[in-house]
Amino acid sequence: MNPVEGYPALYIENEKMLVIADLHIGIEYEFWEKGINMGMKTDKIIEDVKRVISKVGARKLLIIGDLKHSIPSAPRTEVREVERFIREVSQEVDIMLIPGNHDGNIENVVSGSIEILPSHGVVIDSTGFVHGHRWPHEDVMLADTLVVAHTHPTFSLKDSFGYRFIERCWVIAKPNLEELESRYKDVNIQKIIVIPAFNQLCGGVCVNEEGFIGIVDKIVSKKDIEIFLLDGTYLGMLNR
Repeated sequence: MNPVEGYPALYIENEKMLVIADLHIGIEYEFWEKGINMGMKTDKIIEDVKRVISKVGARKLLIIGDLKHSIPSAPRTEVREVERFIREVSQEVDIMLIPGNHDGNIENVVSGSIEILPSHGVVIDSTGFVHGHRWPHEDVMLADTLVVAHTHPTFSLKDSFGYRFIERCWVIAKPNLEELESRYKDVNIQKIIVIPAFNQLCGGVCVNEEGFIGIVDKIVSKKDIEIFLLDGTYLGMLNR
């Protein structure tokens, strides 16, 4: 399993499977309600997903949460955009979804056109996958590596002039075994990967300023966290 250089995506060679998270299709409607009219950006998401699929030669796509944006249900415009994404991308790969906290009633939206996996997570090729808004199933804790999303990790940087800018980042951490072993009978997780959000519009949590949210904040060891940018740049250990 390797990150795809330049993209917030993982590729599992043995499975020919691309892994992404947090597409938040339809988030533009939330901006519109606040007076910001930017038009729908689903075309860009579809284009980027197809580009990565072609780059790695994937045959399957696993989305680990938050395919859609609105909670609990989606306006008709958002439903149409999700349907269009599924229709176009499914021509390239088989799509699977682990529902996230924004995916309520997703079965009614996708209408059986993709495979809906358990929201408490799954294990594929010795790696556990879960969105990160709820505790994983005990079987997921037996995997070697755990991949989670939900946090939308970003890193705050300053240039030589003092200007601050935000970049999406990968988080590679050791597990907080004290917390996990207090909740699970058996834990085999050796590494936790927090995957960046695929959709840049949904923002993120600056891990070097704000830390983490939800269960991700509890399951990673704060003493052993490494940060990488999407282009592979290694920023070192996280010190907060």
